Amino acid sequence: MCMFPKFPRATWLIFFVLTVIITILFSRFDSPSDGNDVLGFPFPFYRYLGGKRYPEPPDRTYFNGIYLLLNLIIYFGISYALTYSIKKFRNKRANTK
Repeated sequence: MCMFPKFPRATWLIFFVLTVIITILFSRFDSPSDGNDVLGFPFPFYRYLGGKRYPEPPDRTYFNGIYLLLNLIIYFGISYALTYSIKKFRNKRANTK
């Protein structure tokens, strides 16, 4: 027996595309110009402190796995909701014909 429910392939496809697009759109790569790099939306899970700093920080990179997991859960919820609404729309449209 499988413990996890099966999700449609479309849900996984939408999840992957949504994750890549949101990560690219909301990322900031400002470290070449004395800024910071930030990845993740709505919770930034990775940061790189760029530029000249005094005193020098002991660690320039910051990664938070909990924020990454929260982002992925949100993206998957959106993907599942989109898949469900598309399926519902198709069924409603098929019943009217």
